[in-house]
Amino acid sequence: MPLDLIHSAFEFGATRLITSGDFVVKSGWVYGPICHRNYQIVYFPTGTETRYVWADKSIVLSKPCVIITPPGEMHSYEFDKSRPVRHLFVTFYWDDGAVEYPKFPKLNESVCLNSVEETLVPLLIKQILYLSHKKVYLWEERCKLLLVSALAELEGLKGMRSSRSAAISDTNNSLPVWKALDYIDRNLKEPITIAQLAREAGWSHEHFTRKFVQYMGMSPQKAIVKRRIERACQLLVHEKWNISEIAYAVGFQNVHYFYRTFMKVTGMTATQYRQRFSSPHLKHLAPVTGLEASYPLNRYYRYN
Repeated sequence: MPLDLIHSAFEFGATRLITSGDFVVKSGWVYGPICHRNYQIVYFPTGTETRYVWADKSIVLSKPCVIITPPGEMHSYEFDKSRPVRHLFVTFYWDDGAVEYPKFPKLNESVCLNSVEETLVPLLIKQILYLSHKKVYLWEERCKLLLVSALAELEGLKGMRSSRSAAISDTNNSLPVWKALDYIDRNLKEPITIAQLAREAGWSHEHFTRKFVQYMGMSPQKAIVKRRIERACQLLVHEKWNISEIAYAVGFQNVHYFYRTFMKVTGMTATQYRQRFSSPHLKHLAPVTGLEASYPLNRYYRYN
């Protein structure tokens, strides 16, 4: 992007960074009460017994989280008394009278957001600190862009309906679940039981089901059906097989059940899907047969 375009973007946004840092404080330290004139994002990469206090409320930061504090709010941090606590922060504001970009809802009080490890926010904040330290080419403009991206990620996280729909990032839990998902993808044509998936993950049936729902936001059985339909969608677009052949290829033993399930998941019939999404410019793509990413491959994502 030419430098003048970057400058014009931030003349519109008028974003101003004030301070940033990555600190490890002694156990038992108390910061505040204090009232900032600006916005502040504070990221805690590890859950501790640190307590955040604002207005007449308080919360223990027992999970990795981000605290967003608006201007003019009295608040304090009572850090864990048993161990040092690391936290990263960015303080910023928008020029008075400027159009805020992006247009985030005004905060009336502090917000605490969990599940931040499943967003880019930690990396974005760390990159802001890295650029602020190195002061490489266009570092200030890049820091502002990174801040706007972090705010967009946080606003999206704040807008999620419930923590139940937010994925977790604990490697001890996520890797066994991914093993189970990989097993599903490698055996879609065959009957798949939850007991088989639990053995693949190395957990008991009950523990596997609970952790799978926590990580994926759906039951293992629903995930099996969802991945079968996703594979069917690929085959409908990339292969010339008839619909019955596709149904059997992805593990459905009853074609009529496949028709009903496909309609329920996609909102259209398999024939309608093929007519709508088959396109000459997709003919060079091959159906994905393995677990490659946490999102469907060979699919365009369009933006308005």
